Amino acid sequence: MTGKHMIWLNGDIATADGAISANDRGLLLGEAVFETMQVKNAVPQFWAAHLARLREACDAFYLKQDYTDDALREAAAALLAAHDNPAHAILRLTVTGGDGGRGLVAQSAGAPNVLMHVSDMPPAPEALSLHVSDTVRLAGASASAHKSTAYLDNILARRQAIKAGADEALMLNQFGRIACAASGTVYLQHGHHLLTPPVSEGALPGTIRAALLQLGEIAGLRLSEGLIEPDSLTTADGMFISNSVLEIVPAYLDNHIADAAGEAQKKQGRALRNALPQFDKF
Repeated sequence: MTGKHMIWLNGDIATADGAISANDRGLLLGEAVFETMQVKNAVPQFWAAHLARLREACDAFYLKQDYTDDALREAAAALLAAHDNPAHAILRLTVTGGDGGRGLVAQSAGAPNVLMHVSDMPPAPEALSLHVSDTVRLAGASASAHKSTAYLDNILARRQAIKAGADEALMLNQFGRIACAASGTVYLQHGHHLLTPPVSEGALPGTIRAALLQLGEIAGLRLSEGLIEPDSLTTADGMFISNSVLEIVPAYLDNHIADAAGEAQKKQGRALRNALPQFDKF
C-alpha cells in the first residue's frame, strides 16, 4: 500500500477504498463543498485563503464544520508525510453533507464527512486551447459563487471542448458575457490592461485571481475587473486561465488571439506566475 491510496477522513488516516458511505449526501445529492490546492515542498499554497473560502461555503450551504484550522493543518501535514511525493502534489479538502438521510433536507442530524486526499501533480501545459461552450454559467447562483461539487455543467462544458478538439471550455453566463473557464478564471489582455470578469458575472472568487488582483500591476500589465463580451475575444492581444493547480497559463481561441500561445504571451504568463506569493509554511 502506498501513500497515494490514503485519505484523511474525520480525524483518521485510512485507506481510500470503501471509506465513504453509500448514503453520503455528497454522493447522493451533491451536497458538498471542496478546495483544491497545489502543494510545493510539502506546503499547500494559499492554505489560509483556501480554508477561509471553504468555511464561507460551509456557512452558505449550512454544512457544519467542527475541525479547527490547527486540526486541519495537522491532518494535511500527516497526510502529505504519508504520500509518495509530497514535494509537488495536489491536496483536496472536501466537506460533505454526511449520512443525514434521504430528502432534500436531512431529517436526522448526521455529522458531515470531512476528508482530504493527495494526488500526483500532472505536467503543466504551456498553453490551453479554448472552446466557447453553450453550457450556461449562472451569474448570481450560489453554486457559482462557492466551490461546490455541483460540477455537472462544468463537466459538460469540458467534454464539449474536448469533443471540439480543445483543452478547456469558456463558459458564458445567461447574459451572454464571459463568466469563466470550466475550471478556472479567465483574463483578456488588451494592450497593457488585463481584464477579468467580476464574481457577479458567475466567476468563482478564485485564490489565484484574488492574489493577482491584489497585486494590481505586474510586468506592465494593469489588472482589473470588468464585463467581457464574447466579441472581444477576437480583438484581444492575449488570454490567460488561472486556477490553483495551473496557477496561470496562456490560452488561445481558434487562433484569433494575436501571437496565440507564442513567446510574447508565454513570457507574460511567466511574469504573472512568478509574481504570485510562494509559501514555505502553513
